[in-house]
Amino acid sequence: MENNYLAEVRRRCIAYGMQPTDVPSLRTTVSEEHLQRQKRLYADILEVTKGFGENTIQLLNGQMVSFVVTDDKGLVIDSFGDRIMRENLSQLNIKEGSLLIEREVGICATLITLEYKIPFQTVGTDHFHLVLHESACHSVPFSFPGNHGVREGTISLMTSIVDFSNYQLAMLVNMAESMGRELKLRKANQRQLDLHHLMVDNLDTGILLADRSGIIVDFNHVALNIIPDYISVGQSSYQIAELGPHFLQTIANGQRQRGIEVHFHAGGTRTVCLADIIPIFENGIIQGAYAQLRDITERFLLEQQIIVSEKLSAIGKLAAGLAHEIRNPLTSIMGFVQIIRERPLDPDTTRYLGFVHEELVRVKNLVSDFVTMSKPSFPIVKPIEINLFLDSVLDFMEGQAALHDIRFIRDYHTRDQDILYADASQIKQVLINILQNAVEASQPKEAVTLKSTIQNKHLTITISDNGTGISPENLTKIQNPFFTTKENGTGLGLSVSYRIINNHNGEITVDSRLGAGTEFNIRLPLSGILKECPV
Repeated sequence: MENNYLAEVRRRCIAYGMQPTDVPSLRTTVSEEHLQRQKRLYADILEVTKGFGENTIQLLNGQMVSFVVTDDKGLVIDSFGDRIMRENLSQLNIKEGSLLIEREVGICATLITLEYKIPFQTVGTDHFHLVLHESACHSVPFSFPGNHGVREGTISLMTSIVDFSNYQLAMLVNMAESMGRELKLRKANQRQLDLHHLMVDNLDTGILLADRSGIIVDFNHVALNIIPDYISVGQSSYQIAELGPHFLQTIANGQRQRGIEVHFHAGGTRTVCLADIIPIFENGIIQGAYAQLRDITERFLLEQQIIVSEKLSAIGKLAAGLAHEIRNPLTSIMGFVQIIRERPLDPDTTRYLGFVHEELVRVKNLVSDFVTMSKPSFPIVKPIEINLFLDSVLDFMEGQAALHDIRFIRDYHTRDQDILYADASQIKQVLINILQNAVEASQPKEAVTLKSTIQNKHLTITISDNGTGISPENLTKIQNPFFTTKENGTGLGLSVSYRIINNHNGEITVDSRLGAGTEFNIRLPLSGILKECPV
């Protein structure tokens, strides 16, 4: 049968006008773009062929062999192997991008394999051209599943007549069969991997996987959205803010960590997660760890609101019982102290009474803050000329700023005729609280900026300084009643401010960095449509 194939091709070569003494040379080639497209379509097949082919070359140690891979049209898309063999093939113009055509190359095992879909070999005098009588070619067909469907073509083993063996074709057939099994296994694994990624990427839980050295090997988009630090495959998980130390501990000790509350901070935004860090073992040896991150920010904020509400309730009960009992005698005491201070007194007594009066005023203010925090405060809404109002607030604070050698910068982007409907006294109280904090946080000669802008029917008042800043930990607590970092503070100023702005259907946001300053943004609706104050 083999001789019949050879005889038929030999007759065609004579019909083409070929002469055995001719030196065949491929003249038909494809464009580089077409070649690269075929390489991409056959990429996984070429990769597996290269691996099996190089192993075969090692088994044939010392023999001059070269491999050629073609597509289903006879286009050479890859070649590798012995340098001398490849140079010999190159002299015949058999190289990547060349198209094997019978009327140009003559009797060719690769073309016979493509035509009849059978393994075939041409050895020595089987070739039509005399120049090929010192060479042998074994070729097998393939039909493999690839990245883009089933791909067909040939794998050919080129060698010299000296190194020829009848076992080489059988070895090439076995190699192709092994490649088919490998590609099927890869395709099955890829399907499983795709399914795994599909499941992981559609979880509401952030997943982060690291190897035994803590290097990130995989993560899903949820983890990417949760973690503020830039993460990518190949980076160390130990460098991730808040999460890194837990990865280090798990990989170092092989201990599972569950329910860790992790706080991420970025650009004034806080994300709270519950993290599980779980070690990965193989044969009792730790191979890495993976983290599961569940975003509980909404739950955390709700819990904080409940805590604040409970504190406010406690303050309300305390204020209701003490306000009346304290205010009346306090007013009388302050009056009597004031009467005594107006009489001629020695300097020491005058000084001591001044201290007494200051402390009594502080107690009175504290009781007033208690009352403000404890009872609903419905804003008395009236039109406010924004620029004029802001000027009056800064004028009121000028004395405080002068004591600290601080200057105010007015950065108004509102017009003189712009109007805000709100409770002027309450908004003034908020601005004074925040401006006072900014002044006290700033160093002498520095500036505090008051900025106003209008967008989407909302007024934003921004108070910014270049002072000491607020730590991320404290930033989460500043609106809690009684929380303060000041030696003589009550911890009620910002709590009152948040409550007032909330009652105006507005919001306060803060962006702060330690040592770099703080920016408070107060956003208020321009209209007088306010929500009902909470009880």
